[in-house]
Amino acid sequence: MNKGHKRFGIALILGLTTVLSGCGESSDELDEKLNKDVNMSFVNALSYMADFHVKKRSIDSGYNGLFDNDRVVSRDVPANRVGSTYHYGYKAINNMVNLGVKDSNNTDKKERIYTTLSNGENLWVIAWESAGERALSVVEKKRNNSPDVFNVRLFANGSYDISVANNKVLTTEKGKVTDYLKVSSCADGLKVADKAIDLCSGNFGASYLLVVDRNGKLVMAEE
Repeated sequence: MNKGHKRFGIALILGLTTVLSGCGESSDELDEKLNKDVNMSFVNALSYMADFHVKKRSIDSGYNGLFDNDRVVSRDVPANRVGSTYHYGYKAINNMVNLGVKDSNNTDKKERIYTTLSNGENLWVIAWESAGERALSVVEKKRNNSPDVFNVRLFANGSYDISVANNKVLTTEKGKVTDYLKVSSCADGLKVADKAIDLCSGNFGASYLLVVDRNGKLVMAEE
C-alpha cells in the first residue's frame, strides 16, 4: 500500500470512529435499548392442575414448539391458585410472545394465545374457563392501595352484577377486568351475583385481583 492510500485508510477509520462516538451510544446504552424484559405471574382459574408455557413468537414458526417440555415456566399449578413469576427477556425486535396452558395430566386439554410486549411490564397471565371452554388472558398488574379498605378489581368469566355494601356498582364483562372498588367489610362487603366474597385472608390497604364466576371467588391474588 502506498503512503497516500495508507493515509486515506487511517482517515476513513478515524472518521467512522468519530461518527459512531458522536452518536453518544456506549455499548451498555445500546444493550439497554436492544434488550427488554417483562415479568409474568400465572393464575390458574381452571378446574384442574395446569402447566404454563412461554416461547418467543416468529412469523415463520407460529406456535411450533410452544408445548415442548423445555417451554414450561410454571409447572403443576393447582386449580384456583397463583403460580410462580417468570422473568422473560427479549430483543426489542422480538416483542411478540406465545403463551400456552395445558392440563398437567392431559396434554389434549390446552389453550394458547400470543401477545405483544412492552418493556418493563408486570403481567398477569390468567387461564380461565366458561361453559366448558378454556381461555387465556393477559392483564397488566396495577396497584391502587388505599388505607383502611380492601382495594379490589375483578376479572370475570361472564356478566355478573357486583355490589359493594349492598349497593350495585357495576356489571362485569366476560374476559375483562373491572376498575378498582373499595370494600370496607372483608366478610360480606363485596358480592358477585348476590354471593358474598370473603376477603378476610387479605390485608386492609392492599390491592387484589379477584378472578370470579357466578358462584363467587375463584382466585384472590395480591397485585
